[in-house]
Amino acid sequence: MITEIDEPIKVGAVFGADRIGGKKIKPVWFTWKRRQYRIKEITYTWTNKEGRAFVHYFSVTDGQNLYEISYNTETMVWKLIAIETEG
Repeated sequence: MITEIDEPIKVGAVFGADRIGGKKIKPVWFTWKRRQYRIKEITYTWTNKEGRAFVHYFSVTDGQNLYEISYNTETMVWKLIAIETEG
């Protein structure tokens, strides 16, 4: 079951560069509703241009659920977009 959330979250992320010189973002954990979720795996990433901003999307898992989070380069805001749970 997919639940749409679309709420701001706090994220611990590593910002770096790949070998070709491109920018790379790796979220490690996020906090939502006073609970911290450790990201075990990034399952998929994609980027959309929305107005002047690039929005980086990440499909991540904590080992139990699948979460879609995003980072807006213009506003520098992270959001929890949706949660997919079994059942």
